[in-house]
Amino acid sequence: MKVESTDPERKFLNIVIYSSLGAVTIMIVIAVITFLLTIESKELTMVPDMKGLDLANAVIDLQDRALFAEVQQRYSNNMADKGTVLGQDPKQGTLVKAGTRVLLKVSKGASVEKLDDYTGWGLIELENHLKSLVTSYGPLLKLNKPYIYIYNDSPPGTVLEQKPLPGTEITILTDLSIVVSKGREGSLTPVRDYSGTGWQRALQLAIADSFPFTISARTAQRGEVPGMVISQSPSTESEVPADTVRQIYITEPVEIEQGYLFGILEKELPVYPVKVPVEIKSITPGGVETSLAKLYHAGGLLTIPYIVSDGSTITISINGDEKIREVVRSLTIE
Repeated sequence: MKVESTDPERKFLNIVIYSSLGAVTIMIVIAVITFLLTIESKELTMVPDMKGLDLANAVIDLQDRALFAEVQQRYSNNMADKGTVLGQDPKQGTLVKAGTRVLLKVSKGASVEKLDDYTGWGLIELENHLKSLVTSYGPLLKLNKPYIYIYNDSPPGTVLEQKPLPGTEITILTDLSIVVSKGREGSLTPVRDYSGTGWQRALQLAIADSFPFTISARTAQRGEVPGMVISQSPSTESEVPADTVRQIYITEPVEIEQGYLFGILEKELPVYPVKVPVEIKSITPGGVETSLAKLYHAGGLLTIPYIVSDGSTITISINGDEKIREVVRSLTIE
């Protein structure tokens, strides 16, 4: 009878190989089962309505529901939509597993805006309009200063021309240059009646009228009310050329809070070919900044009455650049 011979080492090697393959197979099966169980065990959540929310709040709302945001930006027909969610995928109310990504379609604003026709607008009206655009939509237009003034039959302060022209398409912050009427050359304008007006109101009116003016003060005499306009030149309701200086005389106010000072800032500015934006500010010793007056001025004598805290710094800026700075202090007599 024939007896088969066996190799113990070969038999042991076969056992090791088959055992290893079996172990790997079992591990793969366990991993797959675990993965499937993990997916199935994820909590379901409902996709909220993101439309109309700004992007930051939409992302937070999704995170609160264990969802992730994926952002896709696109242009819309309205600048006011900028930064808000226009649509989403999956839609509102869809049940999804935690960890799902939600596509947010976010507005970049209008792709193209057409420039309005500002001819015929008043200068102050235009400035206020552009400020409202900044508040609502972000900066769209920036007025080039100083403005160009020319004599024209239109009322003083009327916008006559603009560049870029009306209808120009704009997609980025754009500089707007304008030509403004100085009124008819040699034409006469009526003088406002300032008499009996408080000095602060008189200052506001003089700035709004946009005619050259000066303000002087003296101590109130018997029968006069402190802090009021007592006279003016030219006389009330007379008609004078537009560049005639309106001289306003007031009495010094006496009811001033302790630690504060009344005075009149008098400075000689360089003469400019056109009116330039001028701003006068006060800065308290503690660093609090206040605007005392904003006006357009062609240069020469500038007079602005003020009440500021003792030790304040007064600054004058022309075209946005600070040109003059001085400290105001009370005079003490020992």
